[in-house]
Amino acid sequence: RNKANMMPLSQCSHRMRPAMTLLARPATAPLRSAASLFGSRLPFGRPVLAARAMSVEHFKASNKSHPLIPKNEYLEREREMSDKLGRQQNHIWSKDELDAALATYNDKHQPVTFSDKVMFAIMYYGLYHPFNFITGYKHKDPTPSSLVWRLIVLESIAGVPGFVAAGVRHFRSLRVLQRDYGWIHTLLEEAENERMHLLVCLRMFEASTITRAMVISAQVAMTPFLLGVYLVNPKAGHRFVGYLEQTACTTYHNVITHIETPGTKLHKEWAHLPAPDIAIGYWKLDQDAKWVDALKCIYADETHHRDVNHTFASMASDDPNPFLQNSKEDAARAWKIWEAERLLKEHRHGRSSVGGSSE
Repeated sequence: RNKANMMPLSQCSHRMRPAMTLLARPATAPLRSAASLFGSRLPFGRPVLAARAMSVEHFKASNKSHPLIPKNEYLEREREMSDKLGRQQNHIWSKDELDAALATYNDKHQPVTFSDKVMFAIMYYGLYHPFNFITGYKHKDPTPSSLVWRLIVLESIAGVPGFVAAGVRHFRSLRVLQRDYGWIHTLLEEAENERMHLLVCLRMFEASTITRAMVISAQVAMTPFLLGVYLVNPKAGHRFVGYLEQTACTTYHNVITHIETPGTKLHKEWAHLPAPDIAIGYWKLDQDAKWVDALKCIYADETHHRDVNHTFASMASDDPNPFLQNSKEDAARAWKIWEAERLLKEHRHGRSSVGGSSE
């Protein structure tokens, strides 16, 4: 591999970092949890394809071109690229990755083209600010009550675009008898990830009748809108979703900041809440994880969706998806954590059996 084409690790975004490998531990070392095997000091393995393939400025105004995967290289590696392993596995975030994601809350794409400006105006002036007014959300010291139905409605909407885009691309691939170059799987992973965000929020809060009515209304309105935009101008569709994810990042970052700030309403009501079991299982959190830890994972997921959609908005529809390697790395890492959990249970069970027989 030509090292001259490799991007320096310091320039890679937090989701483009190489996968972390499992450290070997002495047999006598205590195992507190499987997730602890993936700490922030793990060595990096081989650079993933996406690290070489993407520009760190993929969603910012830049004169640099995007060194994406050439089609001929994609076709030459067809056997490898057709492997569907882990296409919808969510990313398991390390502490360092979460910290890196939290530092990107100000990374925002500025509209350039006419369609960019239209999508930006619809998102911010047609949806974001009116939604703030309807829910009573204020950026300064927001109340828990203003956020409960806000998060539920937000995540119910966020799960729509990925599924719509994946469906459009799926039918197009069947209709024109051409390959999709791997986009469908990333879009479906995004939709599933957003649906899991919704389920996590529903384990924490009860959806009122008004909230349910807003969810239905939003889905009835947003689905045909997104479908129409994606059929006419797919790039504009992805740009709209990128702006939607920017607003989600702004909201979640603000919520996390206030939860961790003593004296705020959110700190008083939410700082002590434990993370629900569904969040602990989904992101492999520690057993004593708090609600704010789950929110940080949701926020990090949103930063990834933001970056993915702004990247897709700058690509041709038949460019190979540069995020496929990340999905495989996520699946491999999740399997290692699962295997470590299994060994941990066997280790504990073996120790309890020995202790019982000695009595």
